[in-house]
Amino acid sequence: MQDPYTTSASSSAATPPGATPSAATRSAAARSAATRSAAARSAAAPAGASDDPSASPELLVSRGLGRQFGQQQAVTGLTFTASRGEVIGLLGPNGAGKTTSLRMLAGTLAATQGQLELEGEAFDGRASQRQLNRLKRRIGYLPEGAPLWPQLTVRESLECVAGLHGLPRKVRNDRLAALMDRLDITPFANQLCAVLSKGYRRRVALAMALTHDPDILLLDEPTDGLDPLQKDSVRAFIRELGRERLIIVSTHLLEEVPRICDRVLVMANGQLGFDDTPEALAATSVSEGILGGSRSRYGAGYGASSSLPVWRVTLSRALSERELASVSRLPGVAAITPVKPGDAMARDKSPLVVSTGAVLRLAGRLHQDPRPALARWCSYMEIRLDECVHERGDIEVAFRQLVTRMAEQPSPLPMRKQTPRADQEVSS
Repeated sequence: MQDPYTTSASSSAATPPGATPSAATRSAAARSAATRSAAARSAAAPAGASDDPSASPELLVSRGLGRQFGQQQAVTGLTFTASRGEVIGLLGPNGAGKTTSLRMLAGTLAATQGQLELEGEAFDGRASQRQLNRLKRRIGYLPEGAPLWPQLTVRESLECVAGLHGLPRKVRNDRLAALMDRLDITPFANQLCAVLSKGYRRRVALAMALTHDPDILLLDEPTDGLDPLQKDSVRAFIRELGRERLIIVSTHLLEEVPRICDRVLVMANGQLGFDDTPEALAATSVSEGILGGSRSRYGAGYGASSSLPVWRVTLSRALSERELASVSRLPGVAAITPVKPGDAMARDKSPLVVSTGAVLRLAGRLHQDPRPALARWCSYMEIRLDECVHERGDIEVAFRQLVTRMAEQPSPLPMRKQTPRADQEVSS
């Protein structure tokens, strides 16, 4: 793998300053690159050769991972797949199981249920220390709280971690120098970790997680304690690292999720309740009102957590019950509901077009555009279509709605432990 720390200048030159590709674009590019790479390896392999597990775009697979502490089921049924080149945000309220999940993925906490697969090799709660060491060589983990050795300097801490990973002296010196420069901690190289501020402690801990150039990076609150300028620098660094790695970021700062993440996993009550793009999560905030208000009359056939495309429609006059029902049956329309101008303005946080007619919120079906059919219907009914605006939604509103709905579900019951060894924590 190309070392990104020593080539950051060339990597930055490929993207104009200030230009940030959208999460959907980066996700599509990552998946496309992984697919092309797998196809190339498949074409180059000789006929009859067995498939190489590394040819799969799925770098990490979690199959029903769970962790039980005594009679409390902290995490249950954690299932997802992830590929190289993705940056995934792990969201959830306090106590949702995010840190426990990251510790299981990092191999520092044994799972009591399920298993983890890293490019085809399976790990579970009965994995040996040798197996876990192979896992840890591929994973970098920044834990919550940025634990450091207070009696060591910054340089000594990084050299100690690099030595534990068995890096040769030449590689160690070059990589650590590049890491300290990239994270702006070179001026503090000879200072004791005990006297560093919280923000610089986080940076040193992030450098320690990157010393062995891991394929997977697990970050628990990486921007906690950083000032705004430091946050921007670390976010840019995460995007840079995510071009060739899989990165999973746990954060409470919802505003940074669309900036750095391609996907979002939302946990609550120890369970995974959402796995999609940040745009899809935000879209649920506007489809939620339609889902709750029109399920029985003017729409059907979609789940409460679906992220349907939503339009705000302004017509020249209000529609009758029969006309609303007629619109709901148009091609591409999942549901439609009238909204009060005051409610729409409060939800959209933007001025609503002043109209003497009716304002409606229309949910379209996935991968279908209802606007042509709606325009034809309005023309046939001699109703003027004043406005049809696609609503993007609010990720914070969507997060609160989703977590509230998940919190109403019953807590998972404790499961029987697999073996006595599954209760033991593994030292990092």
